[in-house]
Amino acid sequence: MLKRYVLIFALILLTVNAAAKQESTYRSKVLPDLKEKTESSVKADSIMKEVIKNAEKYQHVLSKYEAEIYIKGRTEILKQNFLMRFAHHLFPVDRKNKDMIFEMVSESKFNAPNNFLHNFQAVNGNSIPNNKKQQEALSFLNLNVYSSTIYNEGIITPMTNQASKFYTFDLESVSDTSGLRIYKIRFMPKLWSQKLICGDLYIRDQSWIIDKIDVNGRFDFAEFNLIMTFGRDYRRFILPDKASLYLRYHVLGNAIATSYHSSFKYKAVEWVEEDNETQRKRSLDLTGYYKLSSDTVPIISDTTFWNKERDIPLTKEEERLYHVANNTNEQKIDSANITKYLKLTEKFTNTISMDYKTTRLKYSGIFNPFQLGYSGHNGITYRQRLRISKTFDKDRQLRFRPDVGFVFKRKEIFFTVSGDWEYLPEKKGILSLSVGNGNQSYSSAIMKEINEQLKDSTFNFDDLNLEYFKHYYAEIRNNIELFNGFQLWTGVSYHRRIPVKKKSDISNPGEGIEEIINDNYHDFTPVVGFSYTPRQYYWMDGYRKEYLYSYYPTISVEFARAIPGVGKSSGDYGRIEADIHQSIALGLSRKLNYHISGGIYLNPKSIYFADFRYFSRRQFPESWGDEFGGVFNQLRSFWFNASDKYVQGHIMYESPFILSQLFKKKTSKYILSERFYFSQLWTPVLPSYTEVGYGFGNHIFNVAAFAGFDRWKYQNIGLKFAFELF
Repeated sequence: MLKRYVLIFALILLTVNAAAKQESTYRSKVLPDLKEKTESSVKADSIMKEVIKNAEKYQHVLSKYEAEIYIKGRTEILKQNFLMRFAHHLFPVDRKNKDMIFEMVSESKFNAPNNFLHNFQAVNGNSIPNNKKQQEALSFLNLNVYSSTIYNEGIITPMTNQASKFYTFDLESVSDTSGLRIYKIRFMPKLWSQKLICGDLYIRDQSWIIDKIDVNGRFDFAEFNLIMTFGRDYRRFILPDKASLYLRYHVLGNAIATSYHSSFKYKAVEWVEEDNETQRKRSLDLTGYYKLSSDTVPIISDTTFWNKERDIPLTKEEERLYHVANNTNEQKIDSANITKYLKLTEKFTNTISMDYKTTRLKYSGIFNPFQLGYSGHNGITYRQRLRISKTFDKDRQLRFRPDVGFVFKRKEIFFTVSGDWEYLPEKKGILSLSVGNGNQSYSSAIMKEINEQLKDSTFNFDDLNLEYFKHYYAEIRNNIELFNGFQLWTGVSYHRRIPVKKKSDISNPGEGIEEIINDNYHDFTPVVGFSYTPRQYYWMDGYRKEYLYSYYPTISVEFARAIPGVGKSSGDYGRIEADIHQSIALGLSRKLNYHISGGIYLNPKSIYFADFRYFSRRQFPESWGDEFGGVFNQLRSFWFNASDKYVQGHIMYESPFILSQLFKKKTSKYILSERFYFSQLWTPVLPSYTEVGYGFGNHIFNVAAFAGFDRWKYQNIGLKFAFELF
């Protein structure tokens, strides 16, 4: 027994001794490391505070510059399958050349606040880059490293005042180069998101300006690495000397690697003078915000010319690519049938774009998966779109825009055939003609019967077949801008509604309804309206004026008056609607959108159909660019025609960080932004209807889920899905 206690005591001593040694080791090694790490973080934070403080003034210190930019690009298809034929939707790639190399020289100009003009002077390579490839090559150059966001607010940088919310900083090393002390600061995102980046900032001591950046991130479907070095000449210290970009795409089982190298030769640099930094109003004309001029780029293959332009010589591999001949004639013959097949399938599955002189054609492709959509009420939807335009002198344009779509769940075809004559593009003067069909609906006579039956708590809309009338229309409309931001439109529309079913096809349609479902109804309706956006920013694309944005809301009012006796028209009523909407930027890729509108039918002296412009059912899911928000997604179709008046409100909040941090990393990396929706409706027959929703998406697709509540009682939930590409 004594031996056992001695053995136990010895084991305890050994354990305590081991623990003591471990603690000693921890104190001697780990704790100093943690202390050093803490000191490193504190030092890095203090340095970044100085850098961010300077960034506030460096964002707008540059007035203009002119430079010659040399760009060398290479794109290699590492892995491909049959889905590569859709690749041009997602990124610029030349399937005919698996290893593409090219060089370009551009005369570039910058004018504050953010106006770029790139004019290509020469190009060469084993495959000449198209316009989309040229834009990709230049897009990453147009950034200010001292800005809070870059790439059209697509990425939040460590230069923001709120950097501590998104990033951690550590001092990696200190070096002396050419008499300058350089701090290497490692920054890492606290959350995984496409909106955040990671990498290294090289900061100059005392001046606290950036000497070099080496950052990694994800944009669209590409992982990228961007390295930029900046001039040490005090006259252009915020301008890059050299830049290298590496992109790697992984999409649909395909892998593409792209690299760009650029060097800059500055000819003129001007700074903003302090005397001019007044709070004067900025011009609303932002013409020239970004231009790419490359219609007649000369192809120069002279070796002497390019040797002079290059800042670094070609590698042996790059020289080999330049001199590799095209496929032999025999190979071309063997692959002729395959090429024909691929071209044929592309015409069916891709968006087709064709330009010939002043005529442009764009067709969605009959089997293009990007024309599919989905919503809970309509199920799968499929759409086909054709756009043909002809441009004349002074940018006047004639456009033809037919659309056709099929709603599988309702087994309905919807079509619109529209044409525009843009006769005064500088004043947005457009004369339009449209013919098409709309949602099936019912008349005010049936509406009155329904309103009586609504008094019965047991009444259910599903007990009636309400899709009594098909709707066809023709409309001519003229739009003109009277002054900047104020547009006036006038038009005339003719509506024809015919019963879907004869009364003989309906069993027990209901007293008061039987007599009114067999008649055809016609309306002749003149319309006048206006919209006004104060301080509307715009740019001029030649003679054509295009609206950009405003910091104020847009107000719209429309009045329609049906006139009986024109043709077979019997409609005799008035309709007035008003709408106000705005998009408010909240900073760092966040924004708040709201829509408020209302409408009423006035002095109806005849049977009419409640057909509001701002309160209506959409058959096809639209992209975020066309506002997923601003409409009710789960509201049953019959409620849109059940009242002669309404008031609605919609709020949509967009941010890169709502719920994505809860997703897995593999999922969240494809989420560019998230949205939260809240909508409220009032009508006399539906005093309170509420919808809430959540959605996420990127540049390719968008998904959202919506839940509906009738008088705060849960009704249903549905999903909405749409592609962005056409």
